[in-house]
Amino acid sequence: MRSGLILLFVYNIDRGNLSAMTDYHKSTPSVKTPPCNLFALIFSPVGMKKGWKRFISDLGIHSRFLYRDEFFLEIGTEKTTFPAVYIQSGKSFQEIITAEEINRMDSTDSLIGLVTQRLQQYIT
Repeated sequence: MRSGLILLFVYNIDRGNLSAMTDYHKSTPSVKTPPCNLFALIFSPVGMKKGWKRFISDLGIHSRFLYRDEFFLEIGTEKTTFPAVYIQSGKSFQEIITAEEINRMDSTDSLIGLVTQRLQQYIT
């Protein structure tokens, strides 16, 4: 595991909106776009998807998941486009996957592939 590096996933929802995301998974098929595609890609109605959970645990880099409001409180940035994925080293943050990229994805496997690709330069 690369010490000092943290992979940071930021949802496009605030902590208080978690119930809205849970309700999304129970909603009718007519709802096509969830409030946060990152959340929808990695969670099922019963919790974190097994393949994603296994990927994160085998990744070799510490991972954190933050809601948008938690990110603002901790990081203090003015960024307003979420979801996003960052690599953190100390107090330095670099966005490695943008909201546009995440919102175009339609599968957990696509997200796993892109995370793996973008991390190549950090964990080799």
